[in-house]
Amino acid sequence: MIYLIAGNGAPNFGDELIVANWLRYYREMGYNGPLVVDGKGARATEQLLRGYGDVRFVKGIPRHAEGVEGSYTDFYSLGVDFAIQQLHEFQGIKGIHCLGGGYASANWNNATKLLGSAAEIGRLLDIPVVATGLGISPFNLCEEADRTTWQRILNSFRIFECRDAESYTDLLSLVGREVNSLTLGLDDAFLYPVKAQRHSGKWLHLSGFTAKIFNSDSSEAFEKLMGEFDNTAFWSCSKPDQLVYEELLKLYPDIQLLDNERLLNNGLPLMQADFMITGRFHPHMQAARRGLHGYYIAESGFYRTKHGLVAELGSPFKQLEKSLEFFDSPNSLMSGFDRGRVESKRRVGFQILRLFDIETHAVAD
Repeated sequence: MIYLIAGNGAPNFGDELIVANWLRYYREMGYNGPLVVDGKGARATEQLLRGYGDVRFVKGIPRHAEGVEGSYTDFYSLGVDFAIQQLHEFQGIKGIHCLGGGYASANWNNATKLLGSAAEIGRLLDIPVVATGLGISPFNLCEEADRTTWQRILNSFRIFECRDAESYTDLLSLVGREVNSLTLGLDDAFLYPVKAQRHSGKWLHLSGFTAKIFNSDSSEAFEKLMGEFDNTAFWSCSKPDQLVYEELLKLYPDIQLLDNERLLNNGLPLMQADFMITGRFHPHMQAARRGLHGYYIAESGFYRTKHGLVAELGSPFKQLEKSLEFFDSPNSLMSGFDRGRVESKRRVGFQILRLFDIETHAVAD
């Protein structure tokens, strides 16, 4: 049995996409045994992701949202205690894989509860623990004991791959030396090329922002922008997005809704002539990988790190400040490098297969 830990279950487009990618990967690489996906919730993901064989969706190891007072070290200790007390629940596992995402970000001190549990279960069962594509930064204040805690976490993982340079360099600085497990890699979305769907005309894509950008000062500019496109589609990636869509629909009744069921299972209706305005990380990333231009909105350090990652990869998106108008540029550096990045990510996948002693007839890229 392979035990996957992820940020899915809210549900949220990016976290569900990452789970789907790894379920597909393990199956295509020849692993036909049971898979457990431990997320923030189970039922929503189970309804969205189908056709992967023996997969059980659970809400098992405590999440960072459960408890908010304490240091990184305090919550790490709680995670270790949980592992010791509940070890019987994890018998039969051959490996633990923390999938990518920001669900274990140091932005929340209590994220170390989850990481500590995974690390301790691995130690007690003598099985490999790996992490891919994690977004860890930004960090809060770290005392000396917290530095030791993060070092223990890193030393407990066979692979600890960060998806962004900020997370990687912050961890290196925090522990004060190189750690064999720590690597700088890519977001887990790069495990596969973007699953895209063709459409007619030129589309404007909206996702993951607050309705305040459509106040009286900007509504005229937005209506002018909409007029340059044949269709306007709203990506409802999470429950809060649905509320924004309902407000926008009162003003613009022709906006088309794209929910997670369609986005994850039918493919993304992204073509290079399209344009996107988004506050969400994975819509920005997937659109930029397909060569789209657009604006991103980052209203916190957590999201500035996320969108900054995509910008560093060559995204042609601009941060939305005041102006709201269509723009274009000759080429997208990001889309041109996509094939090589997918190959790089899949090499990490092969490392995991070897660590988990999974035989595959596929050849590493």
